[in-house]
Amino acid sequence: MGAALTTSGRLRLLETAYDHGIHHFDTAPLYGQGLAESLLGRFARSRRDRLTITTKFGLLPRQRPALLRPLLPLARVINRRLLIPLRQRPPSARRPTTPLPAQGATPGPVPMAGSLRSSSGDSGAGRPAGPAVPYTAAALRCQLERSLSELGTDYIDYYLLHECHYEYLNSGLLDCLQELVREGKIRHFGIGSGRWQSRRILEEHAGVPWVVQIPDGWADRDTDWFCRRSTPWLFTHSSLRLCLEGGAPSAEGLCQRWAQLTDQDPKQPGLLSGLLLTMALERNPLGCVLFSSRHANHIRHNTQLLDLPPVHRQAARQLIQEASDSPSNQPG
Repeated sequence: MGAALTTSGRLRLLETAYDHGIHHFDTAPLYGQGLAESLLGRFARSRRDRLTITTKFGLLPRQRPALLRPLLPLARVINRRLLIPLRQRPPSARRPTTPLPAQGATPGPVPMAGSLRSSSGDSGAGRPAGPAVPYTAAALRCQLERSLSELGTDYIDYYLLHECHYEYLNSGLLDCLQELVREGKIRHFGIGSGRWQSRRILEEHAGVPWVVQIPDGWADRDTDWFCRRSTPWLFTHSSLRLCLEGGAPSAEGLCQRWAQLTDQDPKQPGLLSGLLLTMALERNPLGCVLFSSRHANHIRHNTQLLDLPPVHRQAARQLIQEASDSPSNQPG
């Protein structure tokens, strides 16, 4: 939603993805300050039977006065280009009279206000006292009906509990999800949370047919465990966020190793993102790897990774094995 200041610009990005073979789209009521579902619904209107949609229950955007909503795209651009880089600079480098970031600085992701987004290695510490909305059948049906209306559809392919904690679940909610499948309003349901919480839910409710969506980064080593327990398959995201904790190599070192194994130029643009997405595809070969982008050329580049020569896939598997064998990278 921060890709352009106009609706037509955002729709063109979705068209680019669709034209390059991406037919699954992930959204939520929280995204785009509440505007993402309606935009995706507008895009999907003429091709609903040719794509699948994930949306979610649980997290909602802050309510904004109607008169301020047209200014939200501009506020996102200012936040991304000015405020985030300024906050990321070390205190000694901050100058009130020079608010712009240093040349070449790249803004990193920050949590949206009000979000309970977990990290890929969430430990369960600092959990909220309760969910952002009641985990009741009535609340679930109410939020689902709103999402159906925003998306302009009569069914959701994958309906996920957004940043769900295992303590939130109850028999009434689970029964309601099963009823919604029988009614045809959702086709599959599941959880879109951090790895620790997702694992607890899968262990505590092993008989439930969960679709699972989790972050999957460099330092995560148990993706195969989730692959075996997700129904019908696993969705992973955030693979482009290189985690430098736990003994992961530097981005430069990783590019050098990848270039050596695949006979590529280590300074080639997009080399690191190509490696991280290729590794994500190898870790989750039967599932779906999600990514987000504000640029059409990045979307085109990423879709080309599905047609990489076998040597690239083999090199990615070797790097995955090397990371797993590293003593400092063993899971705790």
